[in-house]
Amino acid sequence: MAKFDPSHGSTTELIAGALPSIDLPSIDFPPVALPDALNSLGMFASQLQTVIAAALSHPFWAIGIVIVSIGLLQLVADLVKRILKAGLKLILTLPLQLSQWLWKQATAPSATKVNEKARITQLLNQLDTLRTEQNEVIEELKGLLQSSATIDEATATKAAITNTKQQQPSANPEQPALQSSAESPPS
Repeated sequence: MAKFDPSHGSTTELIAGALPSIDLPSIDFPPVALPDALNSLGMFASQLQTVIAAALSHPFWAIGIVIVSIGLLQLVADLVKRILKAGLKLILTLPLQLSQWLWKQATAPSATKVNEKARITQLLNQLDTLRTEQNEVIEELKGLLQSSATIDEATATKAAITNTKQQQPSANPEQPALQSSAESPPS
């Protein structure tokens, strides 16, 4: 494998041949808790310079890496934007939704109250129906008692007339009956 070395050969020789392999230096990010932060920062800067020099010596790879990096940064930025938007929407609408839910719970009748009201209405309707039937039965009973009383009065009057006929003998049989009916008070 041929490594790119600007001192040996020209660029056209490399383009005509196979693509050279690229040996990029590895970047070791310094750990967070280092006693000598300036020394680690200096090492990071020298590694970054090496990566930039390798990218400048291979422009096609550098352009590809830059394009991919920009795409990844856009994806990360879009993801952060969506997360922030969803979080803010949740934070801002949660108190309103909570208050609406509490208001509905406080003002809506509970299931037991609805069942009790329905049962009370049903019982009142039954009582009204029974009261109507009771009034009809009472009217029918009054009618029967009145007709029974008139029948009893007629029977009593006939019995009284018959008794008076048997007790008083007279020449005119109708005369005493009329007198006895006129003298007897109606019941």
